[in-house]
Amino acid sequence: MPVISRLLKRGGILSQREAELRVREQELLDRLAGALERFGPDLDDGDRRRLEEARESLHGFFLLVVAGEYNSGKSSFINALLGERVLPEGVTPTTDRVNLLRHGPEVTERVVREFLLERSHPAEILREINVVDTPGTNAVIREHEQLTRDFVPRSDLILFVTSADRPFTESERAFLAEIRDWGKKIVFVVNKVDILADPGEVEQVLRFVREHGEALLGELPQVFAVSARAALGGGADGDQASWQRSGFAAVERYLLQTLDQEERVRLKLLNPLNVALRLAATYRETAYARLRVLAEDVQTLANIDRQLAAFHEEMLRDYEPRLARLELLLNEMQARGLGFFDEHVRIGRIRGLLSSDDIRRAFEREVIGETPRRIDEEVARLVDWIVERNLKVWQDIEAYIDRRQIARHREGMVGEVGRSFTYNRQALLDSVGRLSREVVGGYDREAESRALANEVHGAFATTALAEVGAVGLGAALVVALGGAAADFTGVLLASTLAVGGLYVIPQKRRKVKGEFRARMDELRARLTDSLTRQVHREIADSTERVNQAIAPYRRFVETQQQTLNEARDELVVTEEALKRLRGELGRP
Repeated sequence: MPVISRLLKRGGILSQREAELRVREQELLDRLAGALERFGPDLDDGDRRRLEEARESLHGFFLLVVAGEYNSGKSSFINALLGERVLPEGVTPTTDRVNLLRHGPEVTERVVREFLLERSHPAEILREINVVDTPGTNAVIREHEQLTRDFVPRSDLILFVTSADRPFTESERAFLAEIRDWGKKIVFVVNKVDILADPGEVEQVLRFVREHGEALLGELPQVFAVSARAALGGGADGDQASWQRSGFAAVERYLLQTLDQEERVRLKLLNPLNVALRLAATYRETAYARLRVLAEDVQTLANIDRQLAAFHEEMLRDYEPRLARLELLLNEMQARGLGFFDEHVRIGRIRGLLSSDDIRRAFEREVIGETPRRIDEEVARLVDWIVERNLKVWQDIEAYIDRRQIARHREGMVGEVGRSFTYNRQALLDSVGRLSREVVGGYDREAESRALANEVHGAFATTALAEVGAVGLGAALVVALGGAAADFTGVLLASTLAVGGLYVIPQKRRKVKGEFRARMDELRARLTDSLTRQVHREIADSTERVNQAIAPYRRFVETQQQTLNEARDELVVTEEALKRLRGELGRP
């Protein structure tokens, strides 16, 4: 009888070393699962399932997957392998779903899901080996191919059956190209060699399959020439000549050598290990790709921070000459005031000094003059400048984000490294650009200027003359200094003269000038302090608004960086440990 009874007599319990290797591998698979969970919703459901199946397969039956095109004779080959017609055969596709063959005391079948059928059979080989018969790689129904590909990562050994009359077709080559990276042991079986005319043709076909298999897989594959039809006939009828001509004797010898207990355990351990290595390498590269993208996001945030710092520095630098122009107006007014007192507070002007109204009008005309209007104009220019600078920083951010998004789309790599990661990153980056455009597009300069001017006036009034309210700063100066002029030169002087005589005039002039300087210094300090605090407040508010706009984007970049760095480091360490374990087991 083919293969079966002698194969299973070699069974036995695992050696201590094999058990230790299995424990080590289980620990590494668990560690890999933890690292992959760091990718959250971007961990592909199929990859999560494959890793879970790999972890389970460490303790499951040996899984032999038979693949190939329909009509290559896969079902006939499996029947010959089992020594009995278990699966239907025919020239048309008879395997319309994946068949999972397990051992059972009687023949049964159960639909697991639409395109997966579980069959039980008392064949001896199925006591320790599960066999999977897959639909053709060229099947019309795509669910067939998907199920086939789902079973490939779980397989411990793949027997790839190709037909002698059309060996290594394009669809077979494409299928093998997809599964080669899983690191599976693949054995080629050229079926239906009985249709070839002479041994030379058989050898030619075998050479063709070996050459193409080596080119595709990177190593010379094992290739067998068989006739499943002859093997079934010989096995059923006890015809040893037919059995020998079928080529199954070579397959039997190979399986006896390959599937003895030690080698079967080795392949069993290599199966999940190779799945784990592929997943570790895939997600390690994903982590590196994402970190490269995030490095550009870090640069984006750093550039925005530099723009804000430059905005801060430019505001403070450009504010100084603007403030100096205001101080110059006050200095000029102070000089005129001091000259006014020298001119008017003297013996020759004593009659005029006794009239408060005349003195006030003269003071307002000669000292204050156009200063209120010029101060209001300077303050208005200062307010407009602040508003323009606030708008400019948003325009700079808008333009920069737009350039950044163009560069991102041109790279064309973001969409390849994960769904949730890409979506969240793009959405947050887009939100910054969208908010910038909304701010720039909806910026009402006149309204902003009015609001800011009211704040400046109010702040000055609060610090200097609360009763002035939201009037111009120039008008505040008229109130502060115009009324004081009468006090300085009129009422106080008249009462002093009545008591002390004319000798007090020089003393009074010195006092009035001192008080005027003190009042001007106080007003200058309050005006400077009020405007300076307002400028700093606007700088802080603008910076805060920008930082609030980019805060979700910044948090995403920072948390993703930390998570990805941890995942990458864990994957690198785990991958190296898996490679060392594979070195101990030996490649298939």
